Amino acid sequence: MINLTQRIITGSLFVAALVFCILWSSYSVGLLFFICMLLASMELTKLLNQGKQPTLGVASKLLILGSAYVLSFFILQEAIQLQWILLLIPLIFVFFIYELFTTQQNQFKSITEMMFGFLYVFVPFISLIVLATNTDFSTKMEMLNGRHILLGYFIILWTSDSMAYVTGKLLGKHKIAPAISPGKTWEGVIGGFVFSLVSGFLISYFTESSRYLWTGMAVIVSLFGFLGDLSESMLKRKAGLKDSGNILPGHGGILDRFDGIVFSAPLVMCYLFWI
Repeated sequence: MINLTQRIITGSLFVAALVFCILWSSYSVGLLFFICMLLASMELTKLLNQGKQPTLGVASKLLILGSAYVLSFFILQEAIQLQWILLLIPLIFVFFIYELFTTQQNQFKSITEMMFGFLYVFVPFISLIVLATNTDFSTKMEMLNGRHILLGYFIILWTSDSMAYVTGKLLGKHKIAPAISPGKTWEGVIGGFVFSLVSGFLISYFTESSRYLWTGMAVIVSLFGFLGDLSESMLKRKAGLKDSGNILPGHGGILDRFDGIVFSAPLVMCYLFWI
């Protein structure tokens, strides 16, 4: 009972903080995702090292990922010119030189971890920023601004996750990947998918925006959000950990709360670019 109360309180505060930052300004949501990205990167490093948090190289990885995020954010805000991204080149060189002369026995592993972290953490979070700031997206979706699209994205993702859990608990019989995540069932995935379509339809209805674009987004978010969840379960199982961290009491770590964005956020961004 105490754990359930803890989960409800933490989850409510987390959702309230995220919604507030999204609605307040692009800078508030940018700062929130910057903090979440750095924390998620630290958790990912621990998962890739079987539950241990190596001290060597972590600061340099965070520096490169953080710098890439900040530069990309201000470029998307049109506050600085695109050529500022070139500052990342010397930073990456410094990282490689550091790894070359460090006393670690497996420098290649550290470098591949950095590259994997770039794809697994940086790309999804910066994709969310693109959703919030790209004016072409809001025009296509017939929304007031991109931050409302971002909020709709999370509503669909939360609906899919929640209803997949509920449906799986009530009706789940056929396991999807028992060796990776024993609790996930096909019935749960189908339930999450159906309710995500309903949430996409309701968003389009109440906002009087593009119904078919919201429906397409719901399909991507539900299916690839599930795959993101499953991929993180695989990493945790390999590391022998139940949660990626403990920063969110009752919920685990940042990666546990944002695993659904890993594949879905970049694909939704591509979908809105190409549609």
